[in-house]
Amino acid sequence: MRFIIYLGISILLVVGCIFNKSYKTPIKVVADSLVVNIEKYRNSKVEVEGIIAHVCGVDGKKMKLRTERGRIIKIIPKDSTTRFTRTFNKKKIKIIGVAEENRINIATISKRERDKAILCHIDNKACTDTAWINRKRKAGVADKISKAGVERLRQRMKQSGKDYVSVVILRAEKIEVIK
Repeated sequence: MRFIIYLGISILLVVGCIFNKSYKTPIKVVADSLVVNIEKYRNSKVEVEGIIAHVCGVDGKKMKLRTERGRIIKIIPKDSTTRFTRTFNKKKIKIIGVAEENRINIATISKRERDKAILCHIDNKACTDTAWINRKRKAGVADKISKAGVERLRQRMKQSGKDYVSVVILRAEKIEVIK
């Protein structure tokens, strides 16, 4: 009887190790393919490459990765204590992390329009850089920037034929500068 119990435990351990290994191995995917096929990759560990177009100057907790076709992937750190440095800006990088998606629906877009929010170009949330926003208000261009951001979201929704705008997010576990 003990032999059967030990055999069962051994089999479970081997199967568990195999499953765990396959889960931890990232799927290499072209960044544009990740954006277009986010439903396929959501909650999967992936490896992508791209150019960092912007590192958030407010808190360093997000970056904007531009794909070869100009699509955007929001890069955030795996843990909340990590901050990205501006040394990543304009660099080609390889990122391993978990793919996620945030969907912006028409109600959210309408709210941002009513609030006259200036949208972050990384994730289309209301920008939190109050100093920059205040400079834009003082210059008299804040409303124009807000309207352009809202219109851009509406156009993206119309072009996609979906009732939402998808923001692809990569929760970075490892980042490597390629060049």
